[in-house]
Parts: sequence; structure tokens; C-alpha cells
Amino acid sequence: MPNEATWTPERLIRYPAALETDISPDGARVAYTVREPVLTDGESKFVTHLYLAGMDGGEPLRLTYGQTSNAMPRWSPDGRYIAFLSDRAEGKRNIHVMRVDGGEAWPVTAFERDIARFCWSPDGARLAFVMAPPETEERKAAKKAKDDTIRWGVDHDRAHLWVVDLVTGGAPPAAAHDLTPADDRHVGSIAWSDDGSSLAYTYQPTPSPDVWCETRLAVVTAGDQPETRELARVASWNPEIAVRGGWVACPTAVEPVCWTVNDRVVVYPLAGGEPRTLAATPDGRPYVLGWSADGDAVLALESSGVSSAVLALPLDGGEPTALCDGVGYLTAVRTNGKGAFSLVHENADCPNRVCVWPAGERTWREIATPLPADWPVEAVPRTEVARWQAPDGTEVEGLVTLPTDYVPGRRYPTIVMVHGGPMGVYSRTYVASAGMYPIAAFAERGYVVLRANPRGSGGYGAAFRAANVRDWGGGDFRDIMAGVDALIARGIADPERLGIMGWSYGGYMTSWTITQTTRFRAASVGAGVTNLMSFNGTTDIPSFLPDYLAAEFWDDPGVYAAHSALFNVKGVTTPTLIQHGERDDRVPLGQGKELYNALKRQGAPVEMDIYPRQNHGPTEPRIIVDIMRRNLEWFDRWVKA
Repeated sequence: MPNEATWTPERLIRYPAALETDISPDGARVAYTVREPVLTDGESKFVTHLYLAGMDGGEPLRLTYGQTSNAMPRWSPDGRYIAFLSDRAEGKRNIHVMRVDGGEAWPVTAFERDIARFCWSPDGARLAFVMAPPETEERKAAKKAKDDTIRWGVDHDRAHLWVVDLVTGGAPPAAAHDLTPADDRHVGSIAWSDDGSSLAYTYQPTPSPDVWCETRLAVVTAGDQPETRELARVASWNPEIAVRGGWVACPTAVEPVCWTVNDRVVVYPLAGGEPRTLAATPDGRPYVLGWSADGDAVLALESSGVSSAVLALPLDGGEPTALCDGVGYLTAVRTNGKGAFSLVHENADCPNRVCVWPAGERTWREIATPLPADWPVEAVPRTEVARWQAPDGTEVEGLVTLPTDYVPGRRYPTIVMVHGGPMGVYSRTYVASAGMYPIAAFAERGYVVLRANPRGSGGYGAAFRAANVRDWGGGDFRDIMAGVDALIARGIADPERLGIMGWSYGGYMTSWTITQTTRFRAASVGAGVTNLMSFNGTTDIPSFLPDYLAAEFWDDPGVYAAHSALFNVKGVTTPTLIQHGERDDRVPLGQGKELYNALKRQGAPVEMDIYPRQNHGPTEPRIIVDIMRRNLEWFDRWVKA
């Protein structure tokens, strides 16, 4: 590609993503974080830094610098301090605090373990946090002596709930108090009671992602002799909770509990008693944000097709009220409990911007954009929402990004992108951000990019999300192909120049597609599930596929084989690029190797890239650049020519 290309992988990797926000108690200022790459001769990593912006429209104030990360900014209840997690000391994430009116930050904790999350007490005198206990001297000695065998499925570093006093003026950190010392639970989300006497928290038996369905809700007193009381089994995936007026709001699974997920927000009395189940939300996957200013409703965020919705769920069980819906993609939404929000908003053609949604107003206002002045905003390609019908009449939605030089009536090479999950969803995210599949770069090179949300996707309700149960590669495959045919019928897609790519479940669907049709001239399989049997025996979520396929593989091996690319791979000739992380626990590396060997032995054009140190989602900037570059080159070679 000529050097004058705008959307190169090297530019895209420097896209400044705003990742977190928190709004001040008075609703006038927002603390937020921005991600940036560190690319030196000896380093390739992302770091995040803190910024502060106000509604006065002034230039945002950068609060942190350097090559260490600073994350999760949280205002103190009185608005005087901002606490955050930083790995500036010994590379471990500890709580630091700084004065809003200036000065250096100081540590409140100094552990050799990473702190996962924290929150201020209502009076601002203490902070609660989640962290695995420090290693014992015996364990350290065993590691040093290399006598540290791990008992698989038995040895776990469970996170506990701790409380520590705030220290100021550069005083050394105070001793922290472990509120959940019994090693029988792994703590997740936490929230203080209004009076600061106790904390509600969620937990599961171990850190294993496979036991999310055993998640429970409990409350513990915050004194020297903590007492725990169980509230409920909520069986929800990483639920957020919020406390107000003696109630704790928590997403709770609708029985039967399943991987396709159907949650309702339930409010539980902290003192014990009968809970209240609030109205169902449209998608059935509410993320609790907090409470309304008057305490009469729980606020929640969820996907709404290709957009986001903020909902108010009345405490009396009334129908949800949409505070916003269909206006783009929202992340990092936070409320101060007084009716004001901070958030990050973006759209397919609009880069992320930090916004304030003042109490009582109908929408938000931008207060900061992390983009550099020379970012080529005007060069972003156009994206449309598309809808089509599957062969069985199901309506399917997706996003179509057109080539930068698009001329109506001309056909273009077209690439299909398939998302992960399969409960994921393609939303109106900015197409010139960094990712394994650089949409803006493909559009600049003359491709149409179709991102389909087939049955099984999130954002369209629990029934749609469960519509591919025991049918992977069936209705979902036909949904995607119907989208391709719709673009061909519109005169946009060139039927002779088609490609397909996807990561995780998208990799599954890509590998499956090349066993079902020869219509695609090339494919790229990222961390794809290719053999359902061997995947189920090696993944860190072994309950996942038996739930989707309604059978263990030893009870019904036929359904596993029937829906696996590897058991249908004979005769495949599609040129295929395989990309996989070396340390992927979710979809182990063997899945990619099995497909590679099967294609190689049959003489199909195939290449495989293994990315050192990477788990299921690559995190190093140079590796992400390499993934982008190789995908661009692969499809230019096999599809565009």
C-alpha cells in the first residue's frame, strides 16, 4: 500500500481510547482515563493515564505521566480527592490518592498483589478493595526453590474483600483488614451501605470463569469482627451491584440458568427479607449503574441492537423508562447518585468523546475529546445500518462500512466480519479505532465490510440470543449468508470477490463457513474453535459447549462432530490465515493447529501466526499491528486481486 495511506495499522494503534470515567459529586467535573501505546526498543505495551475535565469547556488537565498505568479514577464523597489504581510501585496495582486542587499522589496501599477494584466509604474515611491475600513466606520459598506444583482445579488465588483507612500527608499506608478471610469465596463486585457499617458483595466459589452460575450475593459488617450474611444466589455473569436506602440492586438470572443469559434486576433488603424483582429489560442483560436521585428507580445500561440504552427501572416494578436509546455506543457510564452521569460516547463515524449528562437534562454534552489535533477525522469511511431477512423470515441487523471512494452502482470486494461470543454484538463503534481487523484500513483499500449480528447475538433479547442453541453453524450461518446476498442484490458486493474473518466464535464461524461453501476466496480464523470435542476438553469454560449443545460430548458425540469444522474439513480449498495467541486458555492453541494441519495436509493455501505471550485477546501494541497488517495483506493477496 502506498505510504500516503491514511488508516495504516501504525496510525490506528495510536488511537486514544477513553476507557473509564467518574463524575464528581457536584456533577461539574469528570475524571477519566485515556489509553496510549508505549513503543520503545525494549517495550510494547499500553498504559492508561488520568485526565480531569470540567463543564466550563476549558482544556482538560492531565494528571499522570510516564510509562506506568493509572486506572479506575474514583472521586471521594466530598469531592476533595481522586483515588485510582496505579502500578507505579513495583509494577503492582495499588490504590493511590491525589488532591483535586494539585499536588503529588500518595499510596494508600502497598501490596505485592494487584488490587482488582475499590470504592470509597460514604464518609470518605476508608476504602474497600478486592485483592487476593499476600503470599505466605512458605509459598514464596517454594516458588524460589521451584517446588511449586499447581493442583489443577484445586489451587486458586481467591480475591478477598478488604478495608483500609485513608492516610494523608504522605503518611505510610495503614494496615488493611480482611473482611472475608475464609478461603471459600472469590469476591467480585462491592458496594458500601449508606451508613458505612457494612458492604454488600458478590462472590463465586473460585476465580474460574466456569463457575459464574454459582455467583452469590452477601453482606458483611465492616468492623473488627466482620460478620457475613448470605442474601441470595444470583447466578449472573460478573454482576455490578448498587446500594441505596437499605436495598442492594443486583442482576439475577432467570431460571434455568444458562450461558445465553437472561437476567432481571432484583433488589434485595440488606437486613434480610423479601426481594423485589424489577421489570424485565428489552435485552435481558442489564448492567447496573446505580440509583436515581430520588431512590425510586435502579439505573441500568444494556445493548439495544447496534446502539446502547440507559434505562430507569422503577422500584415499584413498573415498566422501564428509556432515558436514551439508539444514539450510538456508550461505555464507561457512571452516575454520582444525584441524577448526573459521565460517559464515553462514540458512533461509527464519530471518535470517542468524554461527556457529562447533567441532572434533569435530556441528553449529554461533550466536555473532552482525547484525539490529537492531527487525527484525520474527515477521512473516516461511511457506515450504514443494514437489515435483511434470513431464509426462515428472521430479521437480521448489521453494519455495512463502504469503501472510502464508494460510487453507487459499482461492485466492490467485500469482507464479512463475525463477532465473538456468540453473545457478542456489533455496535456503532468508531471504525478507525485499533483492533485485529482494521475496518477503516479495509475501506480505504476499496473493500466493503459487513458486520452481521446473526441469531445468537446480544442486543436483541434473550430469545434471539438463545436461537442458536444446538444449532451452531446452522441458522447463524444462513443469517450471515443472507446478509451477503442482500449486499449483492443491492449491487454493492462483488460475488466473485468475497472474504470472511472473525475472532473466537467469529473464528469458529469462519472455519465452519469454509467447510460449507466455496463462495469466499479467502478466510482469516482468529483464535477459532475448530473441533468442539477437543475444545471442550481443554478450555477454561468446560460447561460452555455442553450448555449450548444440550449434551456432554460423551453422551452425544454426533452433535459435536456435526457442528465442528474439523469433522467437515475434507475437500476445503479456501486460502486461510490462522492467528492464535500462544497462551490462550479460552480457545487453546491446539484449535488453530488442528485446522492448520488439516488444511496443510490437503494442499489448501494456509498460513498460521502464533503470537507469543498472548492469551485470548492480544494486548501488546506491536502484536496487534502485526495482526492487522497480516490480515490486510492476506485479503489483498487472495480477494482484492
